[in-house]
Amino acid sequence: MKKLLVVLAVVLGFGSVSHADVLVEPYLGYEFGKTTDPDGKLTGSQLGLRLAYKTPLMLWVGADYTMGVSGEVDPDSTPKEDAKRTTLSGVVGIDFPILLRAWLGVGFTNDLKLDSGKLTGKNMKLGVGFTGLPFVSLNLEYIKDTWDEFDGNSLTTDAQNESYVLSVSLPLEF
Repeated sequence: MKKLLVVLAVVLGFGSVSHADVLVEPYLGYEFGKTTDPDGKLTGSQLGLRLAYKTPLMLWVGADYTMGVSGEVDPDSTPKEDAKRTTLSGVVGIDFPILLRAWLGVGFTNDLKLDSGKLTGKNMKLGVGFTGLPFVSLNLEYIKDTWDEFDGNSLTTDAQNESYVLSVSLPLEF
């Protein structure tokens, strides 16, 4: 009886091996959106990296870092102004078994460096990706920014932005 319990424990213990991966996903994207207060538009290219822990249940949890390589703010009342975005977000996602993935991110930091100063605030992102191509994912993200500080001083009215990002990524699992 004792041997049977040992064999049963070994079979049950090794028969259900858990599986988890680390997701490393660099991406390159182009952002375009509309700012309010001041009214205008924000465009630019981005480099980013998602690092996440993947569970066996198709879920992943991690961090998403985005760095704006080049960008411009073009309000109607002023000339174009260079803009460089830097964000760090916590992200939760799911990989569906039908060539689709989705994620939600909440920004811990959201900085937009302009020629005239730096905006600081928070953001939220919602993304979906098509994974039907070998090795790459084609992604679309919606980003909602709210900036409440300019050069360390509180703004009387929050500056806001709603953007879309088209990107291509290389999701690697280890």
